[in-house]
Amino acid sequence: MTAASGALGIVRLLGRTVSGLLAAVLLAALVAGLPWALIHGVGWPLPDHVPSLDEIGTVLMAPMSSRFLLDALACLAWLLWLMLVLDIAVCTLDVARGARWPDLRLQRGPLRRVAAVLVGAVLVAVLGRTATAAPTPAGHAPIVAAAVEQPVPAAEPGTERVRAPEAGVHDSLWRIAQRRLGDGNRWPEIWTLNQGSSQPGGRLLTNPHLIHPGDLLRLPLSSSPAPPDRGSSTPAPPPPLASPGPSTTPAADAGSPGKPADDPACGSTEIFVSLGLAAAVSALLVLARRRHNARYRPGSGRRDDLPVAPVVYQLRLAHLRAQHDEDTEPDANPADPAAPAEREVRVVGGAGLKNSPSVVDIGLDVPIHGAGTQVALDLARVHGLGLVGPGAYAAARALLLTLLTTRHDDRPAPRMLVPAADLTRLLGVPVPPADLPDTVTVVPDVDTALATLESENTPPGYTLVATPPTDAGQQERLQQLLDNHAQHGLTALLLGQWRPGVTAYVTAAGVISATDPGRGEPLRGIRAFTLPETATRDLLTFLRTTQAPTEDTGPGVPHHDPDHLEIATNAPSPPPRAGAPEPPQAAAAPPENAAAALLLTVFGTPVLRWRPDPTHPQDLPVDLSSRLTELLVFLAVHPGGAPRESIIDALWPHRPPRNPASVLRTLLSRIRRALDTATGGAVGELVLAEHGYYRLDPAVVQVDYWAFADAVTRRRTATTPEQRTDAYEAIVAHYGGFLAEGLEAEWLAAAREATRRDALDAVAALARARVDTDPDYTLDLLETARAFDPHNELLYRDIMRLQHKLGRHDAISRTLTLLHTRLAEIDTEPTKDTIDLAQRLRARHTGIPLDDSPRAMANE
Repeated sequence: MTAASGALGIVRLLGRTVSGLLAAVLLAALVAGLPWALIHGVGWPLPDHVPSLDEIGTVLMAPMSSRFLLDALACLAWLLWLMLVLDIAVCTLDVARGARWPDLRLQRGPLRRVAAVLVGAVLVAVLGRTATAAPTPAGHAPIVAAAVEQPVPAAEPGTERVRAPEAGVHDSLWRIAQRRLGDGNRWPEIWTLNQGSSQPGGRLLTNPHLIHPGDLLRLPLSSSPAPPDRGSSTPAPPPPLASPGPSTTPAADAGSPGKPADDPACGSTEIFVSLGLAAAVSALLVLARRRHNARYRPGSGRRDDLPVAPVVYQLRLAHLRAQHDEDTEPDANPADPAAPAEREVRVVGGAGLKNSPSVVDIGLDVPIHGAGTQVALDLARVHGLGLVGPGAYAAARALLLTLLTTRHDDRPAPRMLVPAADLTRLLGVPVPPADLPDTVTVVPDVDTALATLESENTPPGYTLVATPPTDAGQQERLQQLLDNHAQHGLTALLLGQWRPGVTAYVTAAGVISATDPGRGEPLRGIRAFTLPETATRDLLTFLRTTQAPTEDTGPGVPHHDPDHLEIATNAPSPPPRAGAPEPPQAAAAPPENAAAALLLTVFGTPVLRWRPDPTHPQDLPVDLSSRLTELLVFLAVHPGGAPRESIIDALWPHRPPRNPASVLRTLLSRIRRALDTATGGAVGELVLAEHGYYRLDPAVVQVDYWAFADAVTRRRTATTPEQRTDAYEAIVAHYGGFLAEGLEAEWLAAAREATRRDALDAVAALARARVDTDPDYTLDLLETARAFDPHNELLYRDIMRLQHKLGRHDAISRTLTLLHTRLAEIDTEPTKDTIDLAQRLRARHTGIPLDDSPRAMANE
């Protein structure tokens, strides 16, 4: 032993002795001194006899005396003293059994921890180097802390000894994970097992940055190298982060769509996103469908729908399920996450400013189904987020989509800068820019991205998604950008360690198990939202279609021809194929029954009226839930009835109840009770159920849709022009507009569009027949069709042609202004063909081209 090591040993011995004496003095003062002070200073605090009720009442009603207060405090002090003595006794017995430092992680309550520290200090002072470490958890190799003065023994199986520095390079948790586990990013697993453990000399591991040569560390039971993951690769070995939060793998969120994987290893294929993203995708799908439907050419007979990727449809259903907060039917899987409560949102790093453009939903802090807190992160205020670990890329994909779909009314759409190589790593395969939304800009490398962000012409609101730069100069440039332009919404989502901001380690199950100390600490233990590669690519392609709608000219006369109606020059709708099944809305409808006691209107807002007097229907004072209303509307648009399986698939498309028959009986019972209460029992059974087949009773209710469906059927079976014309006129007369307005259900989308196109086709057929002989009637028809489809440019163009033909030239500019207003509702503008047509029609009459600027149109 050298002189230096001997002196160090003496210093450590003196330190242990002093700390042990101080602990012993404090123990004696607490165990003996406190009772002595209470006895001599206060005396006996309790009454000398059992008080009567009158005495107790007198004391309680009288003003509090100083003696009463002093006695009450003395009683409380005696109770605390007794609890402390018991805790000291427990810790002393624990020490006597194992001669070890008490494990502070296992101590409950502040008094128990105080007792453990004092007893442990006395133990170290008395036993010195022979004190053993805290007991290891079951399933892990034990650790025995040897004194540093002794020779360093070899590491036991399942452990690793911290190595001495070599060539100035010190060992670290990251290097140990790289050496023994095959992946340096697994260092938080080692830290979780060893945090607070005793090391040679009685020192405790409390800081992952401070480990010493000779320290003995437990390793995970499965220490075989993990397979490499693109999301966990970093350009340089990062230093250890802070201690992680709980290591529990949460189950799927109650308020998040997507079916959770049963095995955490399936995280790469799991869809686990926030309801905010699901709602944004759902709204964009509605917008995309409106744009797609607005390009329908009346009379074409087309019945195509907007192609939608499965993940878009899945998020749409999740959003609709979240809106159905009335699913409380018996046996309807009440424990399933179909109707989540509104979550509280906790913002990390943003002082609760949820509406800031840089705040993004990052995950949930609840591990199981149920209401909990959704966690959002202010990327700008924390100066960038770095993600490492096997689940880093899946979490980055979810954050990327959440940022792209977040909208603020007073700010431009968020934009992304992504180097091409990093985008390929995120999405798994190279994706051409044509498949990406306009808000995603692909650059060659990080240096180009930094130069773009440093440009004065770069608008605010950019997010850089890239691997952290390895060059010191690039790192400094990026840090300065984030520090100086955070107030303008500049943020960074980095695929690796990022020291100037916050770095989070994401496990394969999506749990943030470790973060940097400081601003990132509230993220520990939360379940991060994640997206797989295929779903991310499909969502980005979907965003592209919603941001850049393409003009569909379709067949027929070119748009620049001002003398022909476009919808009047199409070929007539083809007859149905022999043996082809009729659509549900065109099934045989019951005949109209004017004597029916109830009248159900499903065109427009669904309304159920009672007709005690057939000539004076009155609204029923019933408040049906959205689920009951949806059931009635579904049966109304299926005049011939529907089997139980079809009803269940429509009303519960993604989460069918365990007992469908019981659920439907409950719904029908609610409808029956509501009608009996409102009508005094004067109405019979509204819904007939026979052998698993359900239909509305035509003897009890008359439905406006049935007359429309009957006209559609007659049109398809007509054999003469007169029969077809009569059917077309009946279709237009009975079409009442939007089907079940205000009701949100996925099955309604197809039914609504099918009825709308039937009505538009009828208008086109009548216009073809009457345009040459009765242009006024045709113009009225087109105005009616415009009410059916207010975003269809073809209708507006034909209306302008007829207005020109009838000499109503001043109305052309008003029609174009109205088209501008309507198309603004779906974030589009009139095409150049439409504006050129209006200008030519106006110029042919006045010789003055039409000024289509907003000010000019407003002055018309």
